[in-house]
Amino acid sequence: MYQQTTTAEPDPSTGFGFNQAQPPPEAPDWAPGLDPQDQQALYEAREDHDAIVEEIPSEKDSLGRFSVLCLIFNRMIGSGIFNASSQIFYNTQSVAVTLLLWLCGVAVALSGIILYIELGLTVPRWQRPDGTKISTPRSGGELPYLPRFLATCLFGVSFLVFGNTATNSIAFAAAVLQASNTSQTAGRMVAIALAVNTFSCLLHSMSRKWGIRLNNVLGSLKVTMLVIMVIFGLRWLNLDVARDNFDSSTSLKRADNTQWGVYKYAEAMIYAIFPFGGFHQANYVLAEIKAPHKNFARTSGYGVLFICCLFMTITILYAANIPKADLFTADLDIAFNFFKRTVGSGVAESTIKAACGSLRALSAIGNVIVFTFTAARVKQEVAKEGVLPGSIYLASSYEFTFRHGFRRIPDHQAGGFLHTEKSPAAALALHWTVTSVLILAAMLSIDSVVFSHLPGYSLLLMAYAYGLDVIWFSCIGVGMLYLRLWPGSNWRYKSPIPHVVGVIAAVIFTATNIVPLVTIWVYDPAQRYIAHSSDRVDWFAPQMTAMAVLVAAALYWVGFRVWLWQKRVREGVVWEVVRTPIFWAGSQGQGQAQQQGGAQGQPQLVQIYEIIRFKWRVWTGDEEDGLGSGKPEGPQQGGFWEGEVPVDNSYGNGGGGYATGNNYGSGSGNLLNQNQQQGYQGHGQGY
Repeated sequence: MYQQTTTAEPDPSTGFGFNQAQPPPEAPDWAPGLDPQDQQALYEAREDHDAIVEEIPSEKDSLGRFSVLCLIFNRMIGSGIFNASSQIFYNTQSVAVTLLLWLCGVAVALSGIILYIELGLTVPRWQRPDGTKISTPRSGGELPYLPRFLATCLFGVSFLVFGNTATNSIAFAAAVLQASNTSQTAGRMVAIALAVNTFSCLLHSMSRKWGIRLNNVLGSLKVTMLVIMVIFGLRWLNLDVARDNFDSSTSLKRADNTQWGVYKYAEAMIYAIFPFGGFHQANYVLAEIKAPHKNFARTSGYGVLFICCLFMTITILYAANIPKADLFTADLDIAFNFFKRTVGSGVAESTIKAACGSLRALSAIGNVIVFTFTAARVKQEVAKEGVLPGSIYLASSYEFTFRHGFRRIPDHQAGGFLHTEKSPAAALALHWTVTSVLILAAMLSIDSVVFSHLPGYSLLLMAYAYGLDVIWFSCIGVGMLYLRLWPGSNWRYKSPIPHVVGVIAAVIFTATNIVPLVTIWVYDPAQRYIAHSSDRVDWFAPQMTAMAVLVAAALYWVGFRVWLWQKRVREGVVWEVVRTPIFWAGSQGQGQAQQQGGAQGQPQLVQIYEIIRFKWRVWTGDEEDGLGSGKPEGPQQGGFWEGEVPVDNSYGNGGGGYATGNNYGSGSGNLLNQNQQQGYQGHGQGY
């Protein structure tokens, strides 16, 4: 454990509030002007093999606006825009209802991005010595916004299972085989899907820089592809089909001989939400965005709005060019039909199939690349909470190259440090393992004379959309309504979003997610199987799979708590996770402050390091339960409850406490609670 060094009274004439006794060896990877106390803490942590020192990418290596846009483009433009539309048209058997459900998807994305911008720029919050509050963006998606240890386990385990790229890896394999005019077999599908999964994980393990570059290239190509589809649809618009499909007297009516059922509409609504579900990808890597207070909100908002407009336009063009007789057909390849009826005149069908397969492959691989990058960061954040076996390894960053092999950062050589691209290689290995297992299960569990990837693919897609989107979006929406409307809540004074806008967004977001959350369980005798599954996947299988994962996560939480209790009773020790972030309020922080200021005109802090320690601590006997792994009741930082500074010497899921800080000094970098003498250490000449 880090031992506090002796401090002296700060000299107001200097920029630091700490003594400079026994400074650590100079290391050029530390920012100029770093507080001596922080240098000492970093030096000792790097020498401690039971500690992790996580370094946020420097400003020049951070994600710029274009990269953030491409993250959103790549994640939202996947297989959904090609496959989901056909399922919605088939389930509703109505053009107007299909468009209304797509508008629900747009509502989810636009209201959701408002809430996630609000949370990303507000949580977590820390108290400065003068009593004012500040926030520092943190990666991890929903993880930093959920309260208490139980919710962390539920989300963490759910994300480990559902936060994978199996569906898009399978979609890529199917698209490649279509483009090459090769028939599907289980072996071919598995080989290609595993290959793209392996390539993506290795790429991000070995080079963060090239992973981001490939993300930018693919994101640009995918947006260009959709714009070209819009141009094609308008250029070869079939006015006769459009008049018939959009006739006000028939567009709301279902096709003849179709039965009405709640389940069909619930399933169609989940398919409508699925393509928009990646709107919050920037929150997964929020700490890695350049000047996040300045760039995150506008970039994310405009990017999501642009994709929503493209999706709605393309769906309208589908309906304007494809007759109802084809549009409402089961297992319709809507993209192929669209291209055949627009640019396909005089073009061989095999050529159209190859082009359509190539476009699908581009969409799928872009989604695989970006989600591998972001999901690994979330899994690393889950590991930092200390709730997983081998958390210290999964939470660490590594150097992983063919030149140096595989080794944990840092590698000490006579007090020096390696300079390399660090990556969450262990988290990526976990991501690769789960994705590979699901690919094998989905493709090899289908017992059929004629192989089809659709049953396994559709099951994974629906389980993912329900288990990771609908359920957790509903939780976020309900939590935001609580923060906004609960008597005595002062959230409106903390949030950068106007109160009325925040309430409207929370109501829309909650309603559009709770409706399919509940109605998907309504049995429809006419719909015994999920769509696009060749009548092989029962209607209840996806939601049951999602709920089974949640139940397993709850059981994991119970088992973990019981194990910790036994360790306390039998051995007298408690599990402790100490997370000590170090902030920067220098060139980056002050620059952001000058450009955006805020109501108080205060600088915005930027986290540049985090020291994480996992350890067993002797139980003192005066703690409430001695478990050390739960978030205590009462005021806490972040999450859906009031209070913003850590109390009772406890931190989030670690329960062991923030590292004890030094006395606040004029101009020093410590963000401390003066009364309790504890808090986060930081540096920079502003505090």
